Amino acid sequence: MDKSHDDMDMISGIVDVNKDVLKDFQQQQQPPVITIPPQSNLRTFNEHDVLGDLDRDEKGNVVVLQDKNGRNHDKQRKPVNQRGYLTDPKTNDVIENMTGQPMFRGDEMDERGEVPAPFCIEKHNFNPHQIMGDFDYKDGKPVLMKTSQGFYIDKRARRVNQHGWFTVPN
Repeated sequence: MDKSHDDMDMISGIVDVNKDVLKDFQQQQQPPVITIPPQSNLRTFNEHDVLGDLDRDEKGNVVVLQDKNGRNHDKQRKPVNQRGYLTDPKTNDVIENMTGQPMFRGDEMDERGEVPAPFCIEKHNFNPHQIMGDFDYKDGKPVLMKTSQGFYIDKRARRVNQHGWFTVPN
């Protein structure tokens, strides 16, 4: 099958790309996975970025270790505060666990050693709205719909459980 001259120009026009356009595209960068110090508007902070190497008890609480002088440390003997966050022993700043860079100044921490708001609230960059269906609400509860097979769905016909949380179909 022979292609006409116009068809060939069209095909070559698709392949021929202005290099200046690609240059701008290549310069675009993805937001960093972690910012030091963290920025609340980016929602990249995760408690695990500053947590020492520690076990948890049966309730999920971090078990902080202490040496014979009463100083807190993790299993690698790195200094931590009472919440298990890695600290710089000279400044008491909470530091990032891979690079040792300061994430929070020591004077920003509360009396229990917790990171400042809003980071203490969103410790795991978790947004529950991302795993909940889209519903109308009545008396503060989502109005659930059911398929003819008996599955709960949201307004966009996505499967949810009886509380409105997304489920993985079998």
